[in-house]
Amino acid sequence: MIRRCLARARGRHRDGQAAAAPVPQYTWDHEARAEAAMLEITWPGWAVLYGTGSRLFHAIATWPTSEPLIICDRTIEGLKTQMREAETAALHRWALTSTSATIGHF
Repeated sequence: MIRRCLARARGRHRDGQAAAAPVPQYTWDHEARAEAAMLEITWPGWAVLYGTGSRLFHAIATWPTSEPLIICDRTIEGLKTQMREAETAALHRWALTSTSATIGHF
């Protein structure tokens, strides 16, 4: 037989009692998360996130690539630089493949 001792129940989880106080919800690193959200809005073609556990900014390319393109950096400026370099490299590869494809058709 299971027996409850209601007289000893303490805290906010007593039988028949409403919670005494709401549990606070925390959001961490407000500024970094806001910077990541703003970069995602202003830089199309990328999904930008901030990892509160890793304390890194992450950018994931959303355009078609042969393999996933994920970039990480500790600062938003460093991430922007890497994103710019990745876009330039992808554009260069695209230009080379499209030029070789048109040359082969002649």
